[in-house]
Amino acid sequence: MEDRVRLSACFSLFLALFAVCDLKADVELQPHRAYYTLSMMGRPALQSNIVDVRGTMKLEVNKVCGGWTVQQLSEIWRYRDDETVEHVRWGYVTYEADDGSSFKFNTFRKVNDELLEGEDIRGQVKKNGKLLEALYEKPRKMTVALPDGVLLPIQHTKALLKAAEEGEKMFPRIVFDGSTTEGATEINTFIGAKKTLTDTNDKSKSQQFAGQSFWPVRFAVYGLGGTEYEPEYTTTQELRTDGIIKQYVIDDGSTQVRGTLDRVELLNKEGC
Repeated sequence: MEDRVRLSACFSLFLALFAVCDLKADVELQPHRAYYTLSMMGRPALQSNIVDVRGTMKLEVNKVCGGWTVQQLSEIWRYRDDETVEHVRWGYVTYEADDGSSFKFNTFRKVNDELLEGEDIRGQVKKNGKLLEALYEKPRKMTVALPDGVLLPIQHTKALLKAAEEGEKMFPRIVFDGSTTEGATEINTFIGAKKTLTDTNDKSKSQQFAGQSFWPVRFAVYGLGGTEYEPEYTTTQELRTDGIIKQYVIDDGSTQVRGTLDRVELLNKEGC
């Protein structure tokens, strides 16, 4: 499940049956480095043998000359009812051009320090005429044509924040983030009412975000072209207007894992 934590958000983490709306009116994302503590919420499903989940995630979203880089590293420990512990390490690094003309991606997943077969993924997205193609180098060389109107992760985050600011409640799109070999993903996003954090009783965390506005958003993720009614997984986030995720919950149908923001370092945009 932790390999589903994507920065189309990041996450970010997304039916682009429509052309991308006016992205020239750019949303201003805040470059940042965020540190999260991961923990299991509630009780797992009856069919699950996981009794607890603990971990950390570091997410860096940085503005560089000509584009954006994203680096994410998750460390997860799964505690099972037979008293065994499984350590999962997931890494994700991308570069996305400002104009969406290119995208480089590199991701891996290890369990107990062993690299999983097919989970060392590397490649890039390039334009072929008016369309985009994903050119995979690992785990094997292959080319995947991406649907017309597909969004890359930073594009999706900006478009989502713009839609939220304009009062939209639903935001269905197709996104490619390079975290799997299955190509693009259909993500239906539900946007809640804008909120402002005012509680500063918890000086260690809340004060940093006092007065900051955010939207509760829920992502339902489906395999592209699938016929399943239920999503593969869902993610809910508290997404600030500058793109920083205050909190998120990932639900894969068997367990729910919450990521709570411990601290965030604001980064400067790199000059060209």
